[in-house]
Amino acid sequence: MSVKVKQSINLSNKVAMTQQIQLAIKLLQLNTQDLQKEIDEKLLNNPFLENESVYSYQDLPQQNLSVVHKSNDFLSSSANDDYIEQTAAKNQTLREYLLWQIKMSKLNKIDQLIAYTIIECIDDSGFLAISLDEIFVQLNKNEDINYQEIFAVLHKIQHLDPIGVGARSLCDCLLIQLEHYHKDNKKYYKARNIVQKLGNNLETKLSNYKTFSNEIQKIKDEDKDVADIIISLNPKPGNIISSEIFQEHITPDVITTKKDGSWVVELNPEINPKIKINKMYEGLLSNVKNKKDLEYIKSNLQDAKFFLKALNNRNLTIHRVAKVLMKKQEDFLTHGEIALKPLVLRDISSILNLHESTISRSTSNKYIQTPRGVYELKYFFSSEIRTDYGKKLSSITIKEMIKKLINNEDARSPLSDSQISKSFSDNGIKVARRTITKYRESMGILSSTDRRLK
Repeated sequence: MSVKVKQSINLSNKVAMTQQIQLAIKLLQLNTQDLQKEIDEKLLNNPFLENESVYSYQDLPQQNLSVVHKSNDFLSSSANDDYIEQTAAKNQTLREYLLWQIKMSKLNKIDQLIAYTIIECIDDSGFLAISLDEIFVQLNKNEDINYQEIFAVLHKIQHLDPIGVGARSLCDCLLIQLEHYHKDNKKYYKARNIVQKLGNNLETKLSNYKTFSNEIQKIKDEDKDVADIIISLNPKPGNIISSEIFQEHITPDVITTKKDGSWVVELNPEINPKIKINKMYEGLLSNVKNKKDLEYIKSNLQDAKFFLKALNNRNLTIHRVAKVLMKKQEDFLTHGEIALKPLVLRDISSILNLHESTISRSTSNKYIQTPRGVYELKYFFSSEIRTDYGKKLSSITIKEMIKKLINNEDARSPLSDSQISKSFSDNGIKVARRTITKYRESMGILSSTDRRLK
């Protein structure tokens, strides 16, 4: 082979590699919605690509998850009637989200019917609005269905995201979450006994934030670990989905769930490649003799293969980054924002041997669905604050600590930013007053003067 031919091949390979890299970077930068537009455009312009139907659920409308969740528990937000601070998309209702999950569960026809009926009777807070007797009567108008089947499907729904949805009482809702998240905790049975003891009184106590906070404080004085477990539970799981504050449509790229006691991160099947090479067009390659037509076919076939490879690499990269990210922030999945660890891009890039810019692209406008809601992956990166005893805390954790101090303050004598700073200092955490002020204002919390009970 001549030198010129070798040089030509090497140059051609370098050009092809450059094109692949550029395409990979481009796709990695796109959010889910823009990616779908890119796919649609590619399908339109390249005859070698065709749609591939991954799922066939004829009885359910096709839905995308549309929720972004900011906070988790009912003691972390300000003292008002809504104990959950969250933002969610207008496009997605709780019922639609539950139906989407049922669709992914591959239930038989009878169980699907039962699930649809139950879900239609769940209110926006996530509670079953009618009795099982009423559901039984409604179902048996057309089908011979027994109570055992209804109980089994209801149990399935109660363990969909958000956990506890479909509960018939607040007590049941919290007990379901307790079992799901904390069954392996040595304090589980004690927490369960306390929730059961409170029983129906929980409804009354939760209607008044201060009363319930005092109840939890009593428990905290006796056993802080048990109180923390109860605090982590969500009294209105449906509110995570049903708020209509945030207008952007979000489809999570990855999903994390607890399986067999371990946290598992998986790609959302909704964003996996749904296109493939058209075998009929690919077969034309060996039959075409015309040079111009052959070049056209080769060019489009190469373009199609490049695109599919880049698409696959995009999803694999996001998946790899999300797995390591959730491994680093595993405590968050159990305890919420207050347990977030400080994290920077290089912490992840060094583990995966990827450039920091790749980590940045993989987490910007990419979302993960967790049992606590849907978060942008970039959310899990934050700066650190060092304590006197060597521990590092994230800025998000500091914000949560500020929030909790303010929630537990005497409304007649609210804490000033200086007092909050001193409280941190007394516990070995150096946070300047101006930093407290900055964090407090960023959370929309009023100054001590404006918070004072008049």
